Amino acid sequence: MHRSGSGKKISGGGCLPTRGQELLLRASLLPGDECRAAFAEWKTLANLDHVDPGSYRLFPLLYKNLIANGIADDPYLNIFRWVYDVTLENNRKRFAALSRLLAKLDGLGMEAVLLKGTALAVEYYGDYGLRPMLDADILVPTRRAREAVEILTGLGWSSSITPLKGLADMDALSRLGWKPEVRKLSEFSDEYFTVRHGQDLVNPDEFTIDLHWHVLHGYNSPDADAPFWEAARRVTVEGAPALVLDPADQLLQVCAHGMRWDPTPPVRWVADAAAILRKEGEGLDWGRLAAGARRHGVVLPVREALRYLGSYPDVGVSEDALRELDAIPAGRAERFEHGVRTSPPGITDGLVELGFLWRSYGKGNVDPGFIRRLLGFPGFLTRVFGMGSVRHLAVYSGYELVRRTKEMALPKRK
Repeated sequence: MHRSGSGKKISGGGCLPTRGQELLLRASLLPGDECRAAFAEWKTLANLDHVDPGSYRLFPLLYKNLIANGIADDPYLNIFRWVYDVTLENNRKRFAALSRLLAKLDGLGMEAVLLKGTALAVEYYGDYGLRPMLDADILVPTRRAREAVEILTGLGWSSSITPLKGLADMDALSRLGWKPEVRKLSEFSDEYFTVRHGQDLVNPDEFTIDLHWHVLHGYNSPDADAPFWEAARRVTVEGAPALVLDPADQLLQVCAHGMRWDPTPPVRWVADAAAILRKEGEGLDWGRLAAGARRHGVVLPVREALRYLGSYPDVGVSEDALRELDAIPAGRAERFEHGVRTSPPGITDGLVELGFLWRSYGKGNVDPGFIRRLLGFPGFLTRVFGMGSVRHLAVYSGYELVRRTKEMALPKRK
């Protein structure tokens, strides 16, 4: 069990590493005796037949750090080297395909910002083998999101199923009367772009693109990303032009995304943030980070993430920045939502999501009558969720209520 910077206990899944994951991180990030001691202790706890995905994604970084610190004959190295080699080969193919796509987008006058692992591999790790990725994340201008979807569709990509909670058991939903289908081009409406921040598109001959029109999750106004675009830096990917976020904005995105509850804590965010901080050093604009956190309502997750990062020597978290973030008041609603986002999902989490969707619906619905707005809300949800009818919404809602209730009743892991 871990305790977050706010004093909140986190067990089982979460945002912060478990004991074993923390040892793995320290063995992957720290030098000398600290690396060797953490690795030795991790081996006493590890079971390589049951490695969680978060830990597995650290193996390439672990491999390189162990070699750099004189551990060259441990039998585990063969496994770590294999993961590094596979990651390197996969990412070489992925970035070659991404380069072709970026060149096509550039030829059509569509700028793209690399996000998440895509940007980190290019700008901070400097080695395609160190940063496993499942897809390539790119950001396009919000006002051109539909155009970007149309371009990708024309180039052979197709949308994935609309991301929803509880879609792991497709068979159960199908038996109940709703079989989720891929999102059609005609279903990318203005209201969908308002509610969502991005969408996966897949091309079997290439790879998966996570297309973003907003950097951060949650409600975003049409001009919310303007500061990100204004400070973005130009880079190339295998010769093709692209952009990356300002380092402070990149760190903001990593921390805000990492500090969300997950069944397997997404511990990769710790290594990503450390890579940014170690490269940028004192050059990172901490004032910009604090201002961005305030502007986007993510002060609490960013502050908590930075406090945790401060436990790693030489990462270089600014105490002045933490004091500045501490001084930014957080409202009751923001604190409540942060508590929900960093806790196991349940009924409350579903109600928060529903409240977010209601607010988003209200912003785009000019009908002054509350009853009319309420009656129109189910139709809005069916369109946003990619459903064929309100009946499907009823099926999904009932299924989710049962699923979340069962999950809440399960004993929590210690």
